[in-house]
Amino acid sequence: MDIRPLFSYRRGTSFLHRMSPLLKLLFLFGFTALIFFFPNYVQVYSVFFILLARFIGFSLLDQLRDLKPIIPYCLLLVSLHIFSLLIKAESDIKDSGFLILKLIALMQLSSLFFNTTTSLQLKETLEKILPFRTAALLSLFLFFIPLLFSIWTKLDYAWKARGGKKGLLKFFKLLPIFISEAMYKGEKLMYGLKNRT
Repeated sequence: MDIRPLFSYRRGTSFLHRMSPLLKLLFLFGFTALIFFFPNYVQVYSVFFILLARFIGFSLLDQLRDLKPIIPYCLLLVSLHIFSLLIKAESDIKDSGFLILKLIALMQLSSLFFNTTTSLQLKETLEKILPFRTAALLSLFLFFIPLLFSIWTKLDYAWKARGGKKGLLKFFKLLPIFISEAMYKGEKLMYGLKNRT
C-alpha cells in the first residue's frame, strides 16, 4: 500500500527534477493562464501532462492517485448538472465538462510541480531574486499544501491501523486533530522563519 502523501516530492533524475524551480514556477503560472484563457485546448494540455509525467517516470496509477482530491468536486458538478436537468433548468453539459477537464489539468500540473520540486530548492532559488522574508513566505505558502496532505495521510493511516471505519464519524474525529496538527506545524514554521530573520 502506498502511503506517500499527495503532492509530496518524489526522488528522480529526470530533466524536470533538474530544471530550475523558478522556471518550473513560471511554467506553473503560464500553463494555469493557458488553461483558463484558452479552455478549448484543455484536452490537449491534459494529454501533454500525462505524457510528460510518464516520460519522467510517474506511473498512470500515481497520476490517478494525485487526482483524488478533486473527485468530490467533479461528482458535485455532475450531480448539479443532473439535478438541473430534473428541474428542467438551463444547463449545458459542455460547460460542466470543460470545468471538470480544467480541474483535472490543474491538478496534473500542480502534481508535476510538487512531485519534482523540494521546498528547499524553491526557497533557495527565490532567495536569489527576492528579499529573504518574501522568498521564505512565498515558498512556505506554496509548500503548505503538501504539508496539509502529509498530515491528513498520517492521520488517515493511523485511523485505519486502529481499525477505524470510513464514514462521517472518521471525519468528525480526525478533523479537530488535523486542525490542531496543522496549526502546530504552521507555528513551528513561523518560529523557524523568525529565527532566521
